[in-house]
Amino acid sequence: MRGYVDNWVTFYIATTYILNVTTHLEKTERPYNLEEIKLLKSRKHSLWQHFENFGMKWIIATFILIGPFLLYEKFVQEVPPKTELPIVIILQIIAIITVLIIMKRMGEIGWNKKVDNEIKNGKALILKIKTQRVVKRKDPEDFGSGFYLEIDKNKTLFLQGQYFDELQYSRKFPNTDFEIVRTKLNFNELININSFGEYLKPERKIKAFSEEQYESGNLHYDGDVLEMSIDEIK
Repeated sequence: MRGYVDNWVTFYIATTYILNVTTHLEKTERPYNLEEIKLLKSRKHSLWQHFENFGMKWIIATFILIGPFLLYEKFVQEVPPKTELPIVIILQIIAIITVLIIMKRMGEIGWNKKVDNEIKNGKALILKIKTQRVVKRKDPEDFGSGFYLEIDKNKTLFLQGQYFDELQYSRKFPNTDFEIVRTKLNFNELININSFGEYLKPERKIKAFSEEQYESGNLHYDGDVLEMSIDEIK
């Protein structure tokens, strides 16, 4: 009986060791901590920001709608004042409705409620990554550099964004051990990137995606887990 128990203990220790070595990508969830709640609250729009967002779009919409009318008056035929005023009012109503539709589609209307709901009912989505190899892809048009991180011999994680460039300047990223914290409930919003290991210098740099790749969609996106070795990345 003693030998049977010892064998299971040995098996458990060996299995735990293998998992610790080979598991480099882990997704977990947890409630937001106080610092993350503070960061989320800071992303709420003030009354002035709401007014500014609406005002800029309204000016553009007004210019687009009224511009042709003014050109018609100048080069074709002058419109009587009694007719001009109703036309301008109708165009302004159309402009306001158009702006509100655009703001709704962009998620700007009701944004603060979404943030409050995220804080109250949402959870932090944690992506924990441990790696020893990384390859950097150059940034073509201010999208941010791309980074390929080895998960195991046949899997590679691709991350891209300007925030990774900012962290690289301070040598906090790429890192041998780090986590990415995002919102989960309402919007996939980056909250923070926490580094726990050591700075990992990219072993090589590869050229940016070409215009042909962008047009065909044959490229990689932030968060993609590729079923290929990091050595196959070109």
